[in-house]
Amino acid sequence: MTLEIDQLVRIIFNGRRQMGCFDLEAIEMAVRSAMHHAGAAALSKLLEFPTPAADQRTIPCPCGQEASYRDIRSKPVLTAVGPAKVSRPYYLCAHCHTGQFPADVELDIENTEVSPGVRRMQAVVGQEARSIMGASR
Repeated sequence: MTLEIDQLVRIIFNGRRQMGCFDLEAIEMAVRSAMHHAGAAALSKLLEFPTPAADQRTIPCPCGQEASYRDIRSKPVLTAVGPAKVSRPYYLCAHCHTGQFPADVELDIENTEVSPGVRRMQAVVGQEARSIMGASR
């Protein structure tokens, strides 16, 4: 993270040397981009689930049997701060061959690659668009 901040400060001051002044809009956008990148990287680290302990290697399956831990699997997730990656345990039922990702349920990203925060932003934008379209009729 410190490397990114040092790099950002260098870019800003190089721009000032070349132009003779600060371009506030360019600085704002560069800082915003850097913060989103750092946030997405931090989320990816936080979303690295550990291998389950020995006593957590089986979970109930909807078919009534048990699903067994297989491995850690990753998937991309679009978050409010940018693209991130979630790495979570995968369980498979030997009886019905149904796979499960309990972490996806916990994080509310089951059957989607979009975070709850992004879905909420999409809903707000959709509602605003409907309001604008309704007002123009």
